[in-house]
Parts: sequence; C-alpha cells; structure tokens
Amino acid sequence: MSANFRQELRQEFEIPGGVATWVLFTHFFVLASPLALIWAIDVYAGKLSTAIVHPTLIKLASSIYIGAIAFEVAQNSADRWYLTGATRSVADLFFNAFMTLAFCMYTIGFYANTWMSAVALVLTILYPLAYINNHPAQRGIGGVVTLLATLSLYFVTGDPTVFLFLSLTGLGMYFILLLMHQHNQWMHGNAAFFFGVAFLAWPWGIRNAAVGQPNSWLFVIAVTAAIAVIAAALMPWLRKLAATPRVRD
Repeated sequence: MSANFRQELRQEFEIPGGVATWVLFTHFFVLASPLALIWAIDVYAGKLSTAIVHPTLIKLASSIYIGAIAFEVAQNSADRWYLTGATRSVADLFFNAFMTLAFCMYTIGFYANTWMSAVALVLTILYPLAYINNHPAQRGIGGVVTLLATLSLYFVTGDPTVFLFLSLTGLGMYFILLLMHQHNQWMHGNAAFFFGVAFLAWPWGIRNAAVGQPNSWLFVIAVTAAIAVIAAALMPWLRKLAATPRVRD
C-alpha cells in the first residue's frame, strides 16, 4: 500500500486513530455476525424437532442484512465517521429499510406464522414511507419486526436464549443514545460491538435446541437484569465523557 493511498484512507476519518480502529473493527464484526446464523442453519437445522420453514430464505435475509451494513458504512463515511444525531440521508434510509426487510424475511423464514408474517410484511412496506415523512412510527417499526423475528425463531427452538438478541440489541441502542448525547465516538464502536454480539444469540439458540441443551428462562432473565443494572451503574460516568474531537489533516 503506497504512502499516498494510506494518507487518502486516513483522510476518510475525522476521529483519532485509536477510535477509528475500534469503530472499524466493530463494524467488520457486526458485518460478519450473520455468517454465524448461516453456519448454524447448515449444521443444525436438520436436527431441530421443529423444522425451520424456509432455510434458504434465512440465508437470503442474512445476505441482505450484510448488504445493508454497506449503506451504514456509506452514511458514516459521508460524515467522516464522526457519527452525530444528523444521520438522515438516502444511505440511512436504505440501511434501515433493508434491515427491516431482512427481519421480515427472518420472521417468515423461521416459522411462517400467518399473522406474524402479515404484520411483518405490512410494517416493512410502511417503513420507507414513515422514514421519508419523518413519522415517529419509524422508531418503532424496526423494533416490532425484530421482535416478531425473534418470536418466530423461539417458536422453532423453544430456547429463550434467542431473546438475548433483544437484550443485547437494547444495550447497543443504549450506546447509540449516549453517542448522540455525548458525541463520544468510542460509543459508536461499543454500539456496533453489542449489535454484533446480539446477533450471535440466534445461532446459539439454534445450536442449543439441536443438541437438546436449551438455556432456562432464569438464565436469560438474569443476564438481561445484569445488563440493565450495569448499564444504569455506568450511566453517570459515561455521561461525563467528553465529545471526541474532530481530527482534520
């Protein structure tokens, strides 16, 4: 890699090198996390007592999820990776719309319950309209479709481990809210990291169900409670963090 090209790459960022490394690493991680679900489908789907209805659709949804991350990267690059509250753009629209589509496909692919699938489809169609009109509903649509996808997988596996996806995604959103308030870009990487970890709960649940070793509700509730307690305890300290200074070459 030539020195000129390295310099050009560095100029894509307006955050310090250490923060940039953390943010990029975590984005690669969240980008790769759906591969674990594809692996679990290949290895364990045939061993489940309740069959996954459309395994191929799950793999396609995972591909769309991965592709959606590219739009988030484009959004971040346009802002020189200094993510702020002003993130509405065409790239952000495509990112969120494709994410919603992916979770709709997961809902249908895992269990294909009629009413859940219908609700997921309607919400997926409505999301771009809500986003374009900046309607408050856009904030809830993604959450509802994600909940439906998680419920759909639970009906297949019977393992409450899959609900850790929601708990850990909530932790990721906690860091997003801190990022918007503090403009401390370490929170950007923290959010991406926990979004990636959250996704691993699904293949974990599939594996547990296939080998007959599901986790208990007590375990899931305890982990969720621990996440909430730790997040609350850290809040006063995290809210004191200074904004990350922009670095311009």
